[in-house]
Amino acid sequence: MTRFVWLFSLFGLLIMGCEENADVLILNGKIWTVDEKQSLTEAVAIKGDKILAVGWSQDMKGLVDQQTEIIDVEGKLVLPGFNDAHLHFLGGGLSLLQVNLAGCKTPDEVSQKIIERASELPEGHWITGRGWDHTLFNKGVWPDKKLLDKAAPKHPVFVRRVDGHVGWANSLALRVAGIDRSTVPPSGGEILLDAKGQPTGILKESAMDLIEKVIPKESAEQKFLAIEKALVLAKRCGVTSIQDNSDMDVVKIYHDLHKQGKLTVRVCEWLDFGLANDPAELLRLWENLHSYAVKNFLRIGQLKGYVDGTLGSRTAYFFEPYDDDPASVGLPQYTQAELDRVVAVADSLGMQVGLHAIGAKANWMALNAFEKAIRQNVRRPRRHRIEHAQVLHLNDIPRFAELGVIASMQPTHCTSDLRWAEQRIGHERCRGAYPWRRLLDSGVQLAFGTDWPVEPLDPMRGIYSAVTRINIETGLPEEGWFPGQTLTVAEAVRCYTLEAAYAEFQEDVKGSITPGKLADLVVLSRDILSVPPGEILDTQAVMTVLGGKVVYRGQK
Repeated sequence: MTRFVWLFSLFGLLIMGCEENADVLILNGKIWTVDEKQSLTEAVAIKGDKILAVGWSQDMKGLVDQQTEIIDVEGKLVLPGFNDAHLHFLGGGLSLLQVNLAGCKTPDEVSQKIIERASELPEGHWITGRGWDHTLFNKGVWPDKKLLDKAAPKHPVFVRRVDGHVGWANSLALRVAGIDRSTVPPSGGEILLDAKGQPTGILKESAMDLIEKVIPKESAEQKFLAIEKALVLAKRCGVTSIQDNSDMDVVKIYHDLHKQGKLTVRVCEWLDFGLANDPAELLRLWENLHSYAVKNFLRIGQLKGYVDGTLGSRTAYFFEPYDDDPASVGLPQYTQAELDRVVAVADSLGMQVGLHAIGAKANWMALNAFEKAIRQNVRRPRRHRIEHAQVLHLNDIPRFAELGVIASMQPTHCTSDLRWAEQRIGHERCRGAYPWRRLLDSGVQLAFGTDWPVEPLDPMRGIYSAVTRINIETGLPEEGWFPGQTLTVAEAVRCYTLEAAYAEFQEDVKGSITPGKLADLVVLSRDILSVPPGEILDTQAVMTVLGGKVVYRGQK
């Protein structure tokens, strides 16, 4: 948009009765609006919690009075606040309170962290946590209970893998849960056994429920503290909106935090897809939870379900066996008929559905279920989603756009997994792995998130991953993994902002720096649109603005 067109737009605001002065005026920035009408400008005027005008600094003088707060950002890059389209906010907060095994590269590192936590707790108290990755510390071989037994023989221990789809227990935890060689795993789960037929301590997918049901639940106070810690981290990362797959108790926590003026993210909370098996109960719960809704702050969104597991755990579902485990094609959580039925019920109720699908066959099944529901139910606007959509058959990529299905993806999964992905499924199948460029070029709506705490919450890691496809820790491969699937920084930012808002039906409310939208902004320490890609990882939020209020100030 030219300066003349912007001034004409401002004149239009004035004659429509918007002659009020700005409460806040951000000046002298490099403001990328993610709005096609005016992509780059210098200043943003804010009135209340909304954007009043955008334009050039010198043209904003007429919107200023003695009460206007002037914020000079000294040429720094200003973007819409980041919207994490897929995370587990309670789980992320709890991970800040529990044993964090992320990044452990030796068995001794894992052991030491367990020993430290055991020393802090009375005997018999559970040690829980997550983040371990056997491809980092155990040469890709599943660990067993012996390491945990030695580190904490008098505490039951249960720690989830980094992806959250595999648990690792010690002998005491297995004993408390009543798991032995005769235990039959639930449908969709697996209990690994050693050569003598005894449980090794590794439980996959739904088998984890056998232990988790005997672990004392977190108290309301612990959950509240976890959410508070998560909010602090979100502000520091410039995250102003989240699409959350957490415990339903957190809806009440979010509501209470908002009443106290402490809720510093906008929340779209998800419900369990399995509720569609009982439509009456689903509608009752839906109505009850909506009583906690707060306009522009807390809303109830999609139904989230699981079609398969993860690639790292070899539980993602494929048409052909794993290259490094020819006896397995993964662990599907539904048959096609079962999935079709539940999706059709949810769709008939007008619900948005998001299906976790990572393997190529799981994604194919999800698309099939959406297609069948669309054909048999009444015509209406739909924005069903596939969460992760990590490995796709190339023929399925155009189907996303044809069916209006959103690909909700997490770029850091690509750069974390690339170390071993080809060992799992081979080079040829990896041509369809994390295919962002193919998806965008096919007209697919692509929303980005982090899956925190599976990956860190910082959007800079995701943007770097999207534009380089290089592992953050190793810096390899230098040219990027399947580099033809990279995005530009501008495209990646759009996926973290406006496209993420679209994924939750909120693109008219937030996601770009546009007059009339919510004034959610982040000021960055570096201009990620122009710096070398490596500097993106060193970029931090120096200011986060939510609804026109500065909620975080960092070092410049």
